[in-house]
Amino acid sequence: MQLAVYMQDPTYTETTYLYEAILAAARAAESWRGYYAFATRDGIDHLIEDDVILELMNRGGEIHLVVGLDAITNRPTLERLQELDNQHPNFTPRVFWNQYRALFHPKISYFDLPDGGRILIVGSGNLTPGGLRTNFEAYTVITADQAEDIDLTSFTEFAHRHAAHIGPIEDHALERAEANKMRPIGRSTRSQPPSLTSVPSVPPPGFGQILIAQVPKAGGRWAQLHLNAEVVQTFFKLRHDDSERAYLTNVLLDGSRQSIEVRPCVFSQSNRNYRIEIGGAKGLQYPSDNRRPLIVFYERQLRTFDYLLLMPGDDGHSRLLELSNTLPSPGRGLPRVVTDIPTLSNAWPQCPLLLVDVDDHQVL
Repeated sequence: MQLAVYMQDPTYTETTYLYEAILAAARAAESWRGYYAFATRDGIDHLIEDDVILELMNRGGEIHLVVGLDAITNRPTLERLQELDNQHPNFTPRVFWNQYRALFHPKISYFDLPDGGRILIVGSGNLTPGGLRTNFEAYTVITADQAEDIDLTSFTEFAHRHAAHIGPIEDHALERAEANKMRPIGRSTRSQPPSLTSVPSVPPPGFGQILIAQVPKAGGRWAQLHLNAEVVQTFFKLRHDDSERAYLTNVLLDGSRQSIEVRPCVFSQSNRNYRIEIGGAKGLQYPSDNRRPLIVFYERQLRTFDYLLLMPGDDGHSRLLELSNTLPSPGRGLPRVVTDIPTLSNAWPQCPLLLVDVDDHQVL
């Protein structure tokens, strides 16, 4: 039996996010059962639609998730769970109707392995962006083979004992969840338009690097940004673990932040480099004169980035193109310049990545 205790520390380069621990367990599993006190749409959405989870369901693995209604879990979250339930026959979400004064507060996942082994993940993180990756959290991963005993009697009996309180997501559950409000941490300005005069959020010590990448046409597939191994390892801090992800947020020129993109880094056997899909480039035509677009990444925390897509003619493009042609570029291929905030600010003081206020609306 293996037992490992993890501190999820978004300020530490060697941390493993709960999101990634769940993917690692699911990759080896044939089923997944979980009980979580709170969930949010942003927490659920990417996790259940991740390629690893989809592959588990496609090979016949069943997923049963029970989420609480006591707080945080709101109507949009349940509506998204309904959609996922309809899309994936092997995904069964349920809600826990709490009839007692005690708070429904578990955070546990249990995975069955094909060889009779089991994996348990128990900790403090909920199915929310904060619990899965942006908060300081703690969790334990217990791995046992078929000959090793993990007493799951209480886990199993709980489901039987409270069967009458665990039910599908129906209209009365949506109405109950409508009363829940997500609780923001820190400055909450979601109801306000993004402001380029806001005080910037400071990244943790050791983070805050800037990457300026010139983007090739790549046969028309330029939304699949090609990267060399050195950039993947030293800037994106992806260690070729299939469960690791890059968490990307597209920032537009007006400073508005788009929905988060959770991306794997894919190795291409044909050209021996790596690719990360950039949602902001999808559907856009590459410049007809073949002048290269730029993608500028701002490292906010471990494997978490804001990015700005600059097309030729956009404000700042010519200045940053010149900068990318001036500074040294690690690894082979087109310039991928790793620099710092002062250098970017000196080249383009009004870069939206430096002026936009970050508000991830983290919740417990």
